[in-house]
Amino acid sequence: MKPLPFLASALTGILLTATLTGPALAATPETPTNTSGASATTEDSARGGGAANDDTAGTPAETTVDAQTDEVTTLPLDSSDVTIVGATWEGDDPDLEIRTRDGNGWSAWETLPTDDEGGPDLSSAEAAQIPAASHQSQSVALPVLDSDAVEVRAADPQADTDDLQITQVSTAVTKADAQVAKSAGGVGAHSATGPALNAQISAKDLRAKIVTRKQWGADEKLVRCATDKTSSAKGVFIHHTAGSNSYSKAQAPAIIRGYLTYHTQNRGWCDLGYNFLVDKYGTMYEGRAGSLDKAVTGAHASGFNSWTIGISVLGSYSSAAPSTAAQTSVKRLVAWKAGQYGFNPTGKMTLTSGGGGTSKYPLGRKVSLNVVAGHRDTSYTECPGLAFYNKLGSIRTGAKALVPELTPPPTKSPVPKPAPKPKSYPTKGAIGSYYQKNAGKTGQPVGSEKKLKNPNGAYQSFAKGTVYWSKSTGAHFLTKGQIRVAYKRAKYEKGVLGFPSSDKQTFKYRKSARYQRFHSGMITWSPQTGSDVIYGGFLTKWKKLGYERSKLGLPTADRTVKNGVKRQNFERGYMTYTKKTGIKVHIRK
Repeated sequence: MKPLPFLASALTGILLTATLTGPALAATPETPTNTSGASATTEDSARGGGAANDDTAGTPAETTVDAQTDEVTTLPLDSSDVTIVGATWEGDDPDLEIRTRDGNGWSAWETLPTDDEGGPDLSSAEAAQIPAASHQSQSVALPVLDSDAVEVRAADPQADTDDLQITQVSTAVTKADAQVAKSAGGVGAHSATGPALNAQISAKDLRAKIVTRKQWGADEKLVRCATDKTSSAKGVFIHHTAGSNSYSKAQAPAIIRGYLTYHTQNRGWCDLGYNFLVDKYGTMYEGRAGSLDKAVTGAHASGFNSWTIGISVLGSYSSAAPSTAAQTSVKRLVAWKAGQYGFNPTGKMTLTSGGGGTSKYPLGRKVSLNVVAGHRDTSYTECPGLAFYNKLGSIRTGAKALVPELTPPPTKSPVPKPAPKPKSYPTKGAIGSYYQKNAGKTGQPVGSEKKLKNPNGAYQSFAKGTVYWSKSTGAHFLTKGQIRVAYKRAKYEKGVLGFPSSDKQTFKYRKSARYQRFHSGMITWSPQTGSDVIYGGFLTKWKKLGYERSKLGLPTADRTVKNGVKRQNFERGYMTYTKKTGIKVHIRK
């Protein structure tokens, strides 16, 4: 059987299982086919005719098609492109399979596994802005190389799966990519000068060329939001991207451009998930913007992104370790950042879990880890592959040996100015009475009381949150956190919720979950679901069903409206409403 072009021959574990057998996997003439006829046209139009040699042709083109579990979905490809392929769905996992076609015909069907990779920490501002549609179940996103078509089907055509969609992000390999491949020096040329470093002076401390975002062709318009930063970094998580190990030097930048598009447009992340990437030739790439000289929080290790740096090697390393050139570059990146932030590559670090569905540790758990850790140490994943994971010991010791060479000289710290005396703010009325009784909860006032109109009321900011007041609801405290983020999303008191009518409460039958009532609705939060707004008939129906004890569980998204149908998703189902049908409750089996 011919292996898929996006696979290294040694792929095992998370990436792809061994070739499957049985009637469900056999290609038969009776299998219905869903062919995306618009795919090639969309891509050619986006590139001005698909000229792969035009330097303007490197902008990724994204195409998403609806699919059915009882059909084969066929996507035509340009074999000169690099294409990232992935799927999303709601409900049951349909056990997707994928195959590709080149000049030798179709490959064997292989599993397209469910994604168990990274993502923003649940409590982060980045997670709060992800669109509801991006919270669906996902497959891994795999690069397809040197193929003119790809097909996806469900091994379980009877699965109770909704909204199955297949997305392809196709990127042409350009003249600029070939030039990057020709000039990128990896770690062989320990030069502190040259065009790769001029734009980012901090990269000179690395004493090796690093390909900047501008050089690999990052489309900065795809960046959705400003990413979080921390004052320092405690350590590094090592990853592999999955997919083929047979890419060329010129294809590597196109693969990275495809991941930038997929991460931001399909998964809804602020930016590319990794801080840095390394290809098998030892070329180092700037990943998430700002990572060269700042402790930028990535989306590479759900629950453990804060205070860490994500370095990912292009390819799959379950059975074979990365090349010596790639390992040397990883060591150099680790040593560079160790010198910058003062951590010991062979030491230990303590991190606090931010929770999440793929995290091994619940929200708030303190975990002791190696400073240079593998993604599998904190998440249910095979990443970075067993063969690569077994090399982390030598990565640590090799990086530590390089730290003296790559540590920048110390700079004199500026003499700190004396801190200004804190300004005092008076409290009065109902807000003042609330503060006098709950000063430990609110902290000191940090602003004066402000009047609100339409609806009428008032608020005052405190160190730990805000106290709101209206005549009909009284005075109540809104803490800083994800419930406040959802309230902002609902346009504060001027939106559908109105003023808070209670403080934050704990659900009686879900001790890890919280809620806060408002004049016209409620906001719920849990480590598993995040914060969500529910109001109107959906809230009334959920109350009748038993709130958190109901068969639906907690909300997982805000209400959406599409084609006249209102919908709200829950942990174990969803509600819909139309004028004709009223509210309908759908429980997943």
